[in-house]
Amino acid sequence: MEKEIHKIDIVPAVFSKYREDGNVVLRCLQGEGIVDRAFEPNLFKEIPDPKYLLLGIITGLHYMQLTVCDGTDFKDLYNEHWDILLK
Repeated sequence: MEKEIHKIDIVPAVFSKYREDGNVVLRCLQGEGIVDRAFEPNLFKEIPDPKYLLLGIITGLHYMQLTVCDGTDFKDLYNEHWDILLK
């Protein structure tokens, strides 16, 4: 099957807490508001300080991919545009 990409979204998020089951809860920007989403902790192994995060979500025909990136370099954007996540 060929991969056919339809949409790529970049979602800003911040670390919220660890759940009892070990999963990581992130506060994610969704539209005008925020939502809490849980993720497996292995996605964050390579990120030394997972406070500011960017989620790359690629969807398409027979295809879906999630990439988690350290967003520390974009701290200014969090303070200017995505400050609702920091409250």
